[in-house]
Amino acid sequence: MGRINILDSTVFNRIAAGEVVERPCSIVKELVENSIDANADIISIDVKDGGIGFIRIVDNGCGIDADDLEKAFLPHATSKIKNIDDLNAILTLGFRGEALTSIASVAKISVLTRTRNDEVGSFISIENGKILEKGERGCGFGTTVTVENLFKNIPARSKFLAKQSSEESVITDMVSRLIITNNTKSIKYSVNGKTIYQSSGGGLKKALYTVYGKNFIDNMASIKYIMPDITIEGYINKPYFTKPNRTYQTLIVNGRYVINSDIAFCVYNCYRDYLMKRQFPVFALAITVPPDMIDVNVHPNKLEVKFANAENLKKSLFKIIKRKIDEMTVVPKDIIMESNSSDIQHEIKKTHRCK
Repeated sequence: MGRINILDSTVFNRIAAGEVVERPCSIVKELVENSIDANADIISIDVKDGGIGFIRIVDNGCGIDADDLEKAFLPHATSKIKNIDDLNAILTLGFRGEALTSIASVAKISVLTRTRNDEVGSFISIENGKILEKGERGCGFGTTVTVENLFKNIPARSKFLAKQSSEESVITDMVSRLIITNNTKSIKYSVNGKTIYQSSGGGLKKALYTVYGKNFIDNMASIKYIMPDITIEGYINKPYFTKPNRTYQTLIVNGRYVINSDIAFCVYNCYRDYLMKRQFPVFALAITVPPDMIDVNVHPNKLEVKFANAENLKKSLFKIIKRKIDEMTVVPKDIIMESNSSDIQHEIKKTHRCK
């Protein structure tokens, strides 16, 4: 082994950025989640050039204090936790304190913000870890974050980005899930100046309508299950309405969009008898459990969670979905009676002919 080196901040920040900022979509997710944690209920997302050239997130949240603005770009700086005990009950979407400093180390980022207590806004611009400009500026309440020229000075990273249309598609998919997950927020999403989504913040059903349309809603059924420590609610597909992939599966845990293969497989098993080959169920499920019953500190992108009592959760989920499927597939008694009557008449006629 060679000599041990203490890495310069410009080096270890870029290493950290490799975990947090995989592609433009990662930036959109982190910044929108910051807006939500700032109690914003109106959020605007604007991207250009697949998010590689330009991303702007505008919100009406609480803003950042002028004295804290530069501090927000320090490694592991966060307003969301204070000590190790807070990790056992995380109620915010972000908490690592890595997003802003990671973005600033691989792109140009500008933040314009104002709290309700400030008479004027504060501004800072950083590119590749270096402050370009800071000071006071006039603005409304809330925060505007602009990210430009992602990986411009890091060709080793930029060459792994997909073409702009592909990166745009990934962002659009992520934003659709953010709209569904944060369905009480009004979220506007624009690409190259064209509005793609405009949600009203009127709840899960309206969010699904915004993203997928009327036909989707007409082929879904609502479910709700409340226990002392578990609440499961949302929408599942009617048995005949399936999809050829898992794109239309959304899982929300304590207000956070997550991926959990065990839950997805549990839902799949509920529909197993109704699925054609290479078909998958459709769902948008919101699960609420005590914060100390899940671990959201599993992966830097915070898309994965672990449940402390996963088996009980899966049993409850299986029970409620199977019950709903049974309700949707049961044949009404009057149809059964009519069918039986027709069968009897047919048998009588057949017997008569045989004589």
